[in-house]
Amino acid sequence: HTVPPPPLRAPVSAAPSLPPTPSASAQLRLSCRLATMDGGSMDNSNDLATLSRLDDQILVDRLRERYNVDKIYTYIGDILVAVNPFRKIDIYNEKTMKLYNKKTKSEAPPHIFAVSDACYAGIMFDHRDQCCVVSGESGAGKTESAKFIVKQIIELCGTGHTGSTLEQKILDVNPLLEAFGNAKTLMNDNSSRFG
Repeated sequence: HTVPPPPLRAPVSAAPSLPPTPSASAQLRLSCRLATMDGGSMDNSNDLATLSRLDDQILVDRLRERYNVDKIYTYIGDILVAVNPFRKIDIYNEKTMKLYNKKTKSEAPPHIFAVSDACYAGIMFDHRDQCCVVSGESGAGKTESAKFIVKQIIELCGTGHTGSTLEQKILDVNPLLEAFGNAKTLMNDNSSRFG
């Protein structure tokens, strides 16, 4: 039995954010480069920066509309916004992983696997170090997002020597991270400090 999320309201502040309720917690990292978009109904735009008008209320409305049809990922320029659904959604399976293999941002809908693929391409083809910033409130899903990024990068490395070596290195580092421990917060009894 699922409880419908409470209505979202845009804050008065200059930086858009969602209220810290479980159904509305979101990972948001917004920059000053926010483009503007139309205020009408959702037009299936995967990148809100491509629309002509944007304000706090429009941003929250668009994220809510996408969330209500299980589109939990949305681009705003180069930023991927993820709204935690707080339930299982079948968008992290092997079929989805393959969909984002060697695709550009415009070739597939927004997804955390697209971020992984872009990082992998940057490392392998551009020979440049990569960094993903995962930001959000306690319980927003930062640790899960980081796990999905790593999972897809391992998949992209393949099952050969490179993939198994990378996977082993990640597994070897995990006990070190766990040694730092987790914290109890209002939203999460076992909140990761290293997600």
